[in-house]
Amino acid sequence: MSNILPEFVAMQAIADAVADLSKSEKRRVAAWLVDYTAQETVSQADTNETSSQIDALAHKPISEGAVEPEPISSFSELYDAVAPKTGAQKAVVAGYWIEKYEGRDSWKASETNKLLKSIDVKISSISIVLTNAVKAAEPMVAELGRLGEGQRSRKTFCLNETGIAFVENRLG
Repeated sequence: MSNILPEFVAMQAIADAVADLSKSEKRRVAAWLVDYTAQETVSQADTNETSSQIDALAHKPISEGAVEPEPISSFSELYDAVAPKTGAQKAVVAGYWIEKYEGRDSWKASETNKLLKSIDVKISSISIVLTNAVKAAEPMVAELGRLGEGQRSRKTFCLNETGIAFVENRLG
């Protein structure tokens, strides 16, 4: 029988670390953890660098006098403000709308396509665009799972840190 104590300690540390996060934030952390643990090798230098970055963010003071951006009242306004160029960027903007403005923590390709079509933006093969966005060198989207089996299965997605940062940086 293997010693599971180190694994239990790690799981408890993760549970404690995400306890105060929203459901969508927890999903992004879980998606990151899956990506992180999938790496074949993780050097100690990478681990120390990541820990330092997390510590810096956790202790970063909120800047005084920060100006809030103008409120966005429609998907069309968000899309125009971000001005995405590629199919993946367009899908990320739609995913951002679903997560931040509709308050949902995941979405399907068809939902992003419906939003984009509502403002006359057409993307051929949105599912392929999102699948490629997940596999990109710097992915902005994470695949959370599938509903169904085989050819007719429907993937569920969420934005990761990179996708959220892309939209928010464009918003100013």
